[in-house]
Amino acid sequence: MNTSTRAHELIGGYFGLSGDEVDPILHAFERKTLPGGQWLFRQGEPGDSLYFLVRGRLQVWIDQGRSNGDGERTLVGEVVPEETVGEISLLTGEPRTAGILAARDSLLLGIDRAGFERLTASHPQLAIKLAGSIAARLQRRTSGQSTPARRLVNICLIPLDPDAPVEGFSSELIETLAGFGPALELNPDDLDRAGSPVRSLGPKSELPSALPGWLDEQEDRFRFVIYRCHPGDSPWSRFAVRQADIVLRVADSSSDPGLRPIESLLQADDDGHRLARHALVLVHPSDDEIRNTGDWLEAREADFHLHARTRNRRDIERIARVLADRAVGLVLGAGAARGFAHIGVYRALVEAGIEIDWVGGSSIGAIFGAAIAKGWSPEQLFDAGHEAFVVGKPFSDFTLPLVSLISGRRMMRETRRLLPGSVEDLRIPFFCLSSNLDSGSVNVHTRGPIDRAIQATAAMPGALPPAVVNRHLAVDGAVLNGLPVDVMRQWPVGEIVAVDLSSRKSYEVDYAELPSAWALLRSRWLRLGPRYRVPGLVTLLLKSTEIGSVLRVKQQGEGADLLLTPDVRRFGMTETKAFEKIVEAGYREACEKLPEWIAGR
Repeated sequence: MNTSTRAHELIGGYFGLSGDEVDPILHAFERKTLPGGQWLFRQGEPGDSLYFLVRGRLQVWIDQGRSNGDGERTLVGEVVPEETVGEISLLTGEPRTAGILAARDSLLLGIDRAGFERLTASHPQLAIKLAGSIAARLQRRTSGQSTPARRLVNICLIPLDPDAPVEGFSSELIETLAGFGPALELNPDDLDRAGSPVRSLGPKSELPSALPGWLDEQEDRFRFVIYRCHPGDSPWSRFAVRQADIVLRVADSSSDPGLRPIESLLQADDDGHRLARHALVLVHPSDDEIRNTGDWLEAREADFHLHARTRNRRDIERIARVLADRAVGLVLGAGAARGFAHIGVYRALVEAGIEIDWVGGSSIGAIFGAAIAKGWSPEQLFDAGHEAFVVGKPFSDFTLPLVSLISGRRMMRETRRLLPGSVEDLRIPFFCLSSNLDSGSVNVHTRGPIDRAIQATAAMPGALPPAVVNRHLAVDGAVLNGLPVDVMRQWPVGEIVAVDLSSRKSYEVDYAELPSAWALLRSRWLRLGPRYRVPGLVTLLLKSTEIGSVLRVKQQGEGADLLLTPDVRRFGMTETKAFEKIVEAGYREACEKLPEWIAGR
């Protein structure tokens, strides 16, 4: 569809007009071309214009507390073709409540208040249509409806070095992406092969004016438009970066991790804005253990990173799913010994052929999640879990109760042995949460030693000692977020499977007041008198952590595409001897619910 036709349909659809009725309305609007990286307007500027986005993409930024020169600027949304900005300001003339930045080269249709008043004088129904549009938008906002997440369409592939593994990866990725929808590969050396009006572009060739319009039309025809670039700077590379929804920096992991000259194009501008998501893809020459990813991340800005091992088809397919909005994120909830159910869920997912592309969790969920992200099989996870929690008995590792009842040494020793290395070196992207004791804020662990991240996320208050995170004391992530579905939504995943282990049933006790310590001792150890159902001290501490976020866990679970709730309520939170039964409960729950979810995908 050419630009003129699109503009005609856009105006007609917005105001409910058709055919020749649209032409006089369309003529009242002015076309505005906005290069990627430029502002349409800034927050606080006078507002008296309405804009329709015909092609391109815009970002919505809000400044907070910047009247005195400080504060933060936050990206709060995006505007995609056929959406509008500025309706309310057109009617009220109030200052702009947000800034609008072009995320890529964009074409808009604009009209100011004076022009709109002239237009409504002859077409009064337009004012009613505009008011109705504003009311509908406000209703969606107040009802909690959000704009659907944008799909990644324009993909810019920038090799950091002209290495054969990098070139091979790029070609294989493009081929795999075609399995998710029509894909157009644009190589500056042979653009004519794609039907471009330009035969090719050299390293110094400027882009002809006919090319951007043709490229815009390709977005209507293809699910993916892939811009391949050369390692060096060129007008083509600069243009491709401006058009991209996501920029993939592809590098051979065995090369120097330092910044390349071309990466100066990819950094945020002076205002701290990033026009597209940026991902670092490290291509590894073998199936060996992944190492030294931290050196690469330390040197550059990247929203996330992915690993691809040479001749490993599963890695290529995982990256393709991330780009195609088809990645599956697995969120594993807290629950102490009840977390053994995660092993059964994982086994069922593997048997059903579900590939896990991102993993996150809190507490016990993070422990098993890290092992899954490391690439363990369900059998390995079962054996290691049994050895660490049943044989190792970490919940009976008691210490002098100055800071905690359990020392945590056994758990940390097993974690270091079974899960060495760094979070960023895991094969599958992984995160876990911990809670700062002083500020009540959440730490999202995506880098650093795995054992330190596990120590922080599993530091159940009172039961296990707190961890030190960035010179602050931190405890179990479940204190603030025991099922971090919302955090998983921040990553490029299309579907989320969440496992909630929290108890939602209430239980009545058969005594009017809590028995004395001597009565409990006689009941438990001497088997004298009535039997009392009272949780032990460690269990009481664990349950206290759980009830603090039970409402939030329930809300988070509602945000998952598939919520699994294994029946583990009958098991105690330190009942490690029920290991196999708890694993089986997770397996049964997943086997029951997976078929319907898979059928509806």
